[in-house]
Amino acid sequence: MLTTIDNITIIICVIGVFLISNTMGKESKDMESYYHANKSLPWSLAVGTIAASWYGGNGTIGTVGYATTMGLAAFFIWSIGAHLVRFPLALWVAPRISVKVNSTMTELLDRFYGRIASLLGAIVLIVSCLSISEIGATGYVGVAAWGANKFVAAAVIIVIAILLTCVGGLMGVAITDMIFFFFMIMSVAMVFPKVFFDMGGFAGVESILNATDPSLMTPLGGITTGKAIVLILICINVYKDPAFYQRFTASNGPKTGKRAMLTCFSIWMSMDVCLMFTAIVIRAMDPALTVQPEVAYIALVLSGLPGVLRGLFIFGMMGAIISTIDTYYLIGGEIVANDIINPFRKTPLSDRQSIFISRVACVIFGIIGLSVAFRFALIYDAMIFVTSLSMSVLFVPVLMAIMYEGKKTNAAGLASMFVGGGAWILFSRYPVSIAVLGGAVDASLVALPLSLVAFLIGNRFGKELHHGYQAAGGTEIGETIDISVIDPEEYKKEIKVEWFGVDGALCLLYAGLAGIYTFGILNRVDWIIGWMAPLIAAAMTTLIFGRYLFEVFSFHKSLKNSNKSVKK
Repeated sequence: MLTTIDNITIIICVIGVFLISNTMGKESKDMESYYHANKSLPWSLAVGTIAASWYGGNGTIGTVGYATTMGLAAFFIWSIGAHLVRFPLALWVAPRISVKVNSTMTELLDRFYGRIASLLGAIVLIVSCLSISEIGATGYVGVAAWGANKFVAAAVIIVIAILLTCVGGLMGVAITDMIFFFFMIMSVAMVFPKVFFDMGGFAGVESILNATDPSLMTPLGGITTGKAIVLILICINVYKDPAFYQRFTASNGPKTGKRAMLTCFSIWMSMDVCLMFTAIVIRAMDPALTVQPEVAYIALVLSGLPGVLRGLFIFGMMGAIISTIDTYYLIGGEIVANDIINPFRKTPLSDRQSIFISRVACVIFGIIGLSVAFRFALIYDAMIFVTSLSMSVLFVPVLMAIMYEGKKTNAAGLASMFVGGGAWILFSRYPVSIAVLGGAVDASLVALPLSLVAFLIGNRFGKELHHGYQAAGGTEIGETIDISVIDPEEYKKEIKVEWFGVDGALCLLYAGLAGIYTFGILNRVDWIIGWMAPLIAAAMTTLIFGRYLFEVFSFHKSLKNSNKSVKK
């Protein structure tokens, strides 16, 4: 439980974040600055906001909860698999998003498949933007830290997230994400070595789990084949995650978003090691899981930290959750205003009207999310439910729109979305059982291939609205900002993968760390897991945060000198 000094620490940090967000909010006077930060995010800020937005309650507390049931399979299937399938997103898809997606994913659907596809996509995306699993994570933190009612704790955090979203816009959200990113990574890295070594490292954990469930300490043993496939699908889900689309379009160039995400891979994997092995420690301490694992994690960490640091840890955990909630609320608000309401008006929404509707939508999201967040046994169960739905409806048409340069008709997009969604509803209600996959399989495993078949059949009918970067008739799409600004040859340079440059070095860093962590796990090397992983995560985070502070200082210094020159 937190003490008075811990609570004061948290309050001071929250006030500081609000002051920063309010300052940035004064600069958000129109839709471009409010929703997309004028497409000016530098590399360091892009890293911070991508890392914090994705690694929220799901990535921290949720990972601990789910990994208690999976053991080492969590690392080898979930962590390694997650990042491997996302490399194409960073290397090839992200730069193209800067060209093909001017704002939201629904704008992309409207361009290639028409208004109905855009509206259906908007509705499904709003379900994703409710952040149900993040709200659930908040409740468990409140129970462990203050002994509070989980609904009350979640409601307080929702209010904070809504205020940050409404006040600061994307730039305010991104900057507060950077702060949350720093405290989140540092707090996890700071406490993990003590948790791991107090349990006796590998030897201590293994001696207990071998007597209860030996499969948990094998690379692939703690999970069924069907569940493993679902986890990989969740990893692929990021290809249609609206938060990444917004971050990539808000970056100051194609290379920025690409390299920011490549940097995140190594940080995320190091974090995974810390969180997943903490989960294994929790399972060893409570083999029957008599205590909710997410609550047990917070309680375990707080029991080993002194005053003030306990407050900073909770601020980091809550910050991770808030950074994800405010990200998705901002995106969801933009979708409601610009993609659902605006198309049905005779006159377009003004900037002021759009921002106001977005803020009202955020409040509604909070109410709905709070009403359903605690109906799932684990945080990851809520995430899997929402991800399975959105994957079934959106994955095929969105990926085809971005990557496939051939013919794409409106009938193809609509057929894919309706068949995928219908199949998900049907097979969620009447699950298919496949013995080799471990029993009942997730509905998305059936819906996805059916969605692809529907796309291919539908592509033989209907009308081609746009072809590649151009309209079907050959006219360039005026909405695609980069084609009209960047010379084609310059654009090719921007999206080119520099294998013998920064891109290759970041890929090599990830591969090297993955190899080292795998060696450490398979050979039970305590110092690699207990010390190296948290130190790598902390060091990279500190360097990125320092780089951002340097960029801010340099910007203000140059601005100050410029103002002096003008006065002269």
